[in-house]
Amino acid sequence: MDKFWSILEDRLELCHLALQCRIKKLKGTPASVAPILWQHGALARLKPDETIDKLMYGGYATISLGYAGIAEMTMRMTGHFHNEDPESKKFALAVMQKLNDKCAEWKAAENIDYSLYGTPLESTTYKFAKALQRDFGEIKNVSDHIYCTNSYH
Repeated sequence: MDKFWSILEDRLELCHLALQCRIKKLKGTPASVAPILWQHGALARLKPDETIDKLMYGGYATISLGYAGIAEMTMRMTGHFHNEDPESKKFALAVMQKLNDKCAEWKAAENIDYSLYGTPLESTTYKFAKALQRDFGEIKNVSDHIYCTNSYH
């Protein structure tokens, strides 16, 4: 369990770096790139040559950390699905709380609204499942199917 939490911490820092790359990529984007969104009021009313930079800070917009596979993770770590066992549910909720706490930590440090989102990931759940099978083999109730449970199931 200690190794799990250590790996999760490392992976969250990798996710943070990826999200920061997305923010850097968006910086300097002029409103004229998507006039309906940025000029005509769908999201803002900026001048065509004005950048969207200021909208990335102070709570106007969010950047999301998504998750999927909570059921499989809980099964692998505890031997039970999160909806079958009180201790497994406690573990799953602790993981989700860790993800949410990281978002809050990053937000406080950078004034960017990092948010935790359950995501359907319809096509990605297949890709994740294939990667689990490739990396870890077939594990009963974890990687023995062609999908990872998405956050809406």
